[in-house]
Amino acid sequence: MYNAPLLAFLLFTFDGVVISQRVVETQKGPLIRVEGSHVTISCKVTGYEGNVKQNFHWSFYLPTMPNVELQIVSTGDPHFTYAVYRHRVKTKDIYIERTSRDSVFLHISKLQLRDQGEYECYTPSTESTYYGIYSDKTNLTVVPDILQARMPAQQISKTIGDSLRLSCDVTKQNYHHTHLSVSWMLETQKGTFEIISLSKDFILQSSDAFRHRLEAGGLHLDRIGPSTFNLTILYLQLSDQGKIYCQMTEWIQDLDKSWYPLSTKHTESTEVFVIGKQQKSDPISVASETNETVEIQRIILHASSLCSGSEPATVLQKVCFLVILLLLI
Repeated sequence: MYNAPLLAFLLFTFDGVVISQRVVETQKGPLIRVEGSHVTISCKVTGYEGNVKQNFHWSFYLPTMPNVELQIVSTGDPHFTYAVYRHRVKTKDIYIERTSRDSVFLHISKLQLRDQGEYECYTPSTESTYYGIYSDKTNLTVVPDILQARMPAQQISKTIGDSLRLSCDVTKQNYHHTHLSVSWMLETQKGTFEIISLSKDFILQSSDAFRHRLEAGGLHLDRIGPSTFNLTILYLQLSDQGKIYCQMTEWIQDLDKSWYPLSTKHTESTEVFVIGKQQKSDPISVASETNETVEIQRIILHASSLCSGSEPATVLQKVCFLVILLLLI
């Protein structure tokens, strides 16, 4: 039996010269992306001769017409694009980004449901001998973006040391296996800070501003059922005042084991006001302070009458004025 991998990359001629085989590879699918998102599909070519910049042609095949090629865009042929794609290519809704002389990305800036189908990347030959794999295909599945994160807009007043609990509800698509990451954010005049978050790998973490409180047990993020995420802040501080909202990201794992963020949504904000504790007045102390003030005022008036006079100041008058001054202090 022939060694297929070896024959796929090397061809030995009778005089011992090794000829490389051109191989085109696209990003492995199926790729699952949501409507309205920005999608990229990679394509690279290896095994070609020389140091020549390679050109790439991208085409599309509808699921209902798998044998009908619709030419999208090309790096080397300005007349390659079919009319159905001409406007989107002209407005850069669809374009090619060259990452090297032998690799590119196909970009679709705002994915539409009708973009679901098979994408083919083809590279014209630059070799003297036609040998190899000149094109490759990948499948793209487009799903509606139904991710929603909900928390009503509200205003809450709290006192320093109180606890705060907020709830966020999420709705996501259930057609494919996905993970959620959840972040509770605080927006203040000094900036926006992550209070606490649960990553797609189920790891709790926080920003530097809140990390010590997370480690001390002063912050909690709890999942209640399949769709509710609660934030609890113990022992509120003045620095916790601001707008708090919940942010959700839905992730899906591609065939290459990398995770892709399908969609990100955030709730409306809850405005939190934190006030200091008001000290209660002691009625006995207030009465004592009032009586003391009245007595001082009576002494000052009496001393003032003794010290008044039109004659030049005597020693006694000077002492009186000094007593009055001390009482005022």
